[in-house]
Amino acid sequence: MWGAIVTREGVLGVTTSAAATDDAAEFVRLVEPRLAGGYRLAGYLLGDATEAEDATQEALEKAWRGWGSLRDRDRAAAWFDRIVANVCKDRLRARRGVRVIELDADSGVGPRARDPFRDALARDEVGRLVCRLPEDQQIVVALRFWRDLTLDEIAERLDVPPGTVKSRLHYAMRTLRGELDRQGKVSR
Repeated sequence: MWGAIVTREGVLGVTTSAAATDDAAEFVRLVEPRLAGGYRLAGYLLGDATEAEDATQEALEKAWRGWGSLRDRDRAAAWFDRIVANVCKDRLRARRGVRVIELDADSGVGPRARDPFRDALARDEVGRLVCRLPEDQQIVVALRFWRDLTLDEIAERLDVPPGTVKSRLHYAMRTLRGELDRQGKVSR
């Protein structure tokens, strides 16, 4: 039995039964409100609007494929955030060892549109420092301070104990404070 997910960009599946149609409608109802937040999370973690779009689309597809395995539909928000975070983590890992050459927007090469995530991170000293943290710490910092989630909500989304979230956040904040202190940008 297939279900249909129709987005502005296209169709992810084809409906063949009424039950599949209901299941697809429930998926859209529960996940669609989370897409903008998932995109912002991906954009912050990846620092690139185009890659954030791709990561969000990949997460949406993974969510649809795994929809039948979600036992508690009330936890769809946490479940989708976990998928977005894992997709971003995989993409960050894949970047290791890859040399990136930035194209100048004025050079006539590459896209003309400004990237809102790249621009924001370039202006934000803390954002630049967060990008240097290990992936697990970046995700916790993003969920805590950019998504304004509680530690328990983060633990639920990442499927880790709250103590793990606290530890990752503690070490991330210690690293950030140390670097800002080293640069003389922290006042006590």
